[in-house]
Amino acid sequence: MRVVYTNELNQVNKQIQQMGSELITAIEKTRNVLNTLDIQGAKELMEGDEVFDKMNQDIETQCLDIVVTQAPVACDWRRIASIMRMVADLERIADHCSDIAEYVLKLSECQRVEIPDYFGKMFDVMIEMLTDTVQAFVDMDNEKAIQAANRDDLQDDYFEKTVENLIVRMEKQPKEITQYVDYLMIAKYLERMADHTTNLAEWIAYMVKGELKTYQ
Repeated sequence: MRVVYTNELNQVNKQIQQMGSELITAIEKTRNVLNTLDIQGAKELMEGDEVFDKMNQDIETQCLDIVVTQAPVACDWRRIASIMRMVADLERIADHCSDIAEYVLKLSECQRVEIPDYFGKMFDVMIEMLTDTVQAFVDMDNEKAIQAANRDDLQDDYFEKTVENLIVRMEKQPKEITQYVDYLMIAKYLERMADHTTNLAEWIAYMVKGELKTYQ
């Protein structure tokens, strides 16, 4: 029975890793679609969100099956519960990629304006955080998870600077306020994506150390 349990849990771990890897690709595509206001690419991102929804459902179902059929002990419960919380955060990050794609469609219908300062850096931070967090999960590396979570402060700083930058632009170019409000919403989604990645790191720390700490 323990061999079956180990094999099933290993399969779930691989699915989490795959979901994280595909999500990193989706974030990179989101950046490219935003930079170019690619309508077709935005639509593909929105349609692709269903794939992540399905991954979420499949992993949750497998975790529940393990609980029902394998009678996990206390430490196993901690890992399974953490994975179920992690996959929910991964799915929310995917949702935000789709949210940004919706704003790309709106922006494509308006006169183009310059992308706000720090957007590139916000995407860089997000991709770095998620890449390191996924690797931390694979290696069960608590320190790497914490280091990734600590970058959330940098993302918050970039968000605040972006807000300041957008306010200045709105004052100088009132005819383009609609576009800048859309960019403000996109910046907020990027900030929230980093928050969800920080949650992932917290659950990894819980699995490794058995202590649930908050890094935000």
